[in-house]
Order: sequence, then structure tokens, then C-alpha cells
Amino acid sequence: MEYNTNNSQIEKGIDIATIMQYALRVIQKWWAVLLAAVICASAGFVVAKVTYVPQYTCTMRFVIDNKNENTVSGGQSASDINAGMQLARDYVVIMTETNSLMDAVAKNSGYEITGDQVKGMLRGTLVEDTSIVALNVTTSDPEVSFAVATSYLNNYAQTTDKAHSNTRAIVIDEPVMPTSPNGDNSKLLYTLLGFVFGAGLVVAIICISIFIKDTVKLTDDITNKLNSKLVGSIIHIKKNEKGSLLFTDKKTGFMFIEAFKTIRAKLENTAKRHNYKTFVFTSTAENEGKTTIATNTALALAKNGKSVLLIDADLRKPSVYKTLGVSATNEAGLAGVITGEKTLSESIKYFEKFNLFLLISSQAVSESAELLSADETEEILEAVKNEFDYVIIDTPPAGLVADATILAQHADATVMIVRNDRAPMRRIRKTMEDINGTGTDLLGVIYNDADSSSAVNLIKAGKKSKKGYGYGYGYGYGYGYGYGEEYKNKKK
Repeated sequence: MEYNTNNSQIEKGIDIATIMQYALRVIQKWWAVLLAAVICASAGFVVAKVTYVPQYTCTMRFVIDNKNENTVSGGQSASDINAGMQLARDYVVIMTETNSLMDAVAKNSGYEITGDQVKGMLRGTLVEDTSIVALNVTTSDPEVSFAVATSYLNNYAQTTDKAHSNTRAIVIDEPVMPTSPNGDNSKLLYTLLGFVFGAGLVVAIICISIFIKDTVKLTDDITNKLNSKLVGSIIHIKKNEKGSLLFTDKKTGFMFIEAFKTIRAKLENTAKRHNYKTFVFTSTAENEGKTTIATNTALALAKNGKSVLLIDADLRKPSVYKTLGVSATNEAGLAGVITGEKTLSESIKYFEKFNLFLLISSQAVSESAELLSADETEEILEAVKNEFDYVIIDTPPAGLVADATILAQHADATVMIVRNDRAPMRRIRKTMEDINGTGTDLLGVIYNDADSSSAVNLIKAGKKSKKGYGYGYGYGYGYGYGYGEEYKNKKK
């Protein structure tokens, strides 16, 4: 089976689902964004304080007059005003960029400075809607600022007269020795820049990590990236005070119960069309909620009046008994039947509370793959297939160990559990290829914990429930499978 690796989002561009996915992941990591912003803002403040050097400014102002001294005094026309404003713009350039003037000011300032240094001290501006030019001389020494400004007044006329012989730059404000440094905005500026930089950096890292980490993050990824059917979409719901989530417990809520009614309906329809009875439930990685989903699917089928057998075939880490909250201390389970320790009829127990038949154990078994490969395994599954309407088989993650693919050879169909943002896409595809290689019918994927990074999945789950997609919950045990070196090698 070939898998479609094309992302429809790339073809269609970034849609609202993708935007919300990124936005909600950033919101989930708000503490990291805020922490980075505060740290960088503090660093900016410290840098500004350490590097701050007081600056002193001397200011002088000139009015640019476009009339010569022989012109009869009279009111200025609009054209005179406009001409004066244009001249003022020219004067700003002349008075701050003329090299000969800068050299003359430096020479007569009384300090050992150059014309280029004077040019760096000067800043010329225009007073809006006037022909007034303001020149500021700024240095770290008030005496130097005043000396340069005074020298400028003594030397500017020769340059400006030469540039515009029929106009004058008249001094209207002479420089005064500055007594206090300029206002310091660097601390505020550096603090704000640091805050924005820190927050932006973490947001960028989060977004890049989402983009690079090739995992299932949206319900659309099931069909678009895995080219698989969506059996059910399950959103996150917290466990109750007893630490369990069971279909038979009404306290789990409407969405939880409806999720498994939907999954039940799909399995029943499939079973009716193809005469299927045995279903293997597996996943790619640990902690994807496989056992709880398998258990609740069995409970949902049993609730519908069917005879259902739930087999805990995770011989390495049996946990169905924990999920149901029942005792399995003296039970040999599937392993005991295969080895002949107990008969099948002795090992299958009926629990009236759940209207469910169980073949479970609490004892871990070594060399489970070799044990499941025995001919007795196929005989057992054929026997229970004839006795029950449905047989649900919980197995270890197929992406980690071979147990699930061994059992899938003897089952009618397999259901994959894929948890949001858990296993890499390449590993999921490889697991699905392995399952397809057994000859079993891979029915599709149950998407677990669908809302942990995108509220869009909740919206989609709600809309699609009317079409059979349903709601649900997210689940994962707090302990690992502990498959040791075998797990590490699979990850590679």
C-alpha cells in the first residue's frame, strides 16, 4: 500500500486550521514565551545601563531669509514663504555636510578634533512649516559641545554666503553651555526591544519545531498524509477521581461515550459486510492510549448486547486489568492457554458488571513474540471466533515489537491508534506497511488526543460526529513499556 506524503495544506496554502494549530501551541507555551521575554528585557535593561554615556547638546537656530539687505521691508508673499522653506532644506545640507566648513569649525574649536568628528556631532533639522533651521551639537562633554557650537557660529557665514549669495542665515538662538545631560530613553528602548526579541525568538522556535516535527497534528493528516480512513477522532478528557476512563461510567461525559458509540458503529458495519469478528488494536509507539481505546471499544460493543471477548495480548506489559479495575492476580491469560497451563474455558472469565468476557493476566511474559508464534495461538483465535460475536485483542505497539504483527496474521482486521503529535509520520507509515504485510485488513486510524494542540480538531470532531466520526478523549499511561534495547533499535 502506498502512502500519500503530499500535504494538502501546502497545495492550498496556510488555512485557518494551520494558523490555529500554531497559535494554540504558542498559547500552551505562554510561560516559556513570557520567561524568555522577561529574561531578554532584563538583559536589555542591564546592557543599556552599563553602556550608557551621558550626552550634552548645544542648540542654535537660524532663520533663512531669501531677501537681501537692500530689499524694501514689507510682508512676505506665499511664494516668498515657500521659497524660504525650500532654501531652508538646502541650508540643512550645506550647513551639516560641507567639508570645508567642518574643517574650519574643528580647527577653531580649541580641541584636537577633525572635521569628520564635527560632522558626526552635528544634526540639522527643520522647524515644520517654517524656514527655521535648528542645529544641534551633541557630545559626551558639555564644554566640547559648547566650544564646537561657538566655533560654528564664527565660521558658517563664509560657507553659506558662498553657496547662496542673495540669501542669509540669521542666528535667532545662540548656543548656551548645557548644564544637564540629555534625557535617556535607551533603558526603555533596550528593555522593550529585549522583551520583543525574547518573545519572538521563542515563538519562532515553537513554530519551527511544529513545522519540522513530522507528526500527526490534524485530523486531515490521517487522510492526506497517511492515506488512511478515520475510524474515530478522540479529544482530550481528564480521568475521574479513580484514575480511569470507562464507557460504562456516565461521569466521563457525553463526548466520551459518543466517541465509542461511533467507533462501535463502524466496527459493526464492517463486521456485517465482511463477516469479521476478530480485531487487533495496536499503535506505533507507547503511550498512545491503545489499551484504553481497545477496552472501551469492547465495552461499547458489549453494551449493545453482543457477546464480546477482550484479550490482553500485551504479554510484556499487561494492563487491561488496570484499565477495568479488576483483579487478575491468579490469571494465566493468553500465555497460560498457549503453554497449556490452563484450558481456554478455564481462563476466560465473565464479568457481569461489564457484560464482558475477559482473557487477561497481570503477569509479564518474556520471549512473548516466540510464544505468540506458536501454532496454538491461531487455534485459540479460531476457537474464540466461533464462540463470540466480537473478539477485541489489545497488543503491544507494532512500531516497537513484533507481537502485534504476529497476531494480526490470525485476525480479521487491525485498527491503528495514532495519538496527536506523538510518533513521527515515517514510523507510523512503516508500522502500517508492516501490518498490511501480514494480510490483515487495516481498517483505519483512531486519532487520539486530537485537541491537545488545535481546537480546530474539536470543531471538526463535532461536525463530523453526525457523519459517524464522533467525539472522544485523550489518554496515555504515565509509565513506559520498558522494552529496553529493542525499543531503542526500533526508534533508530
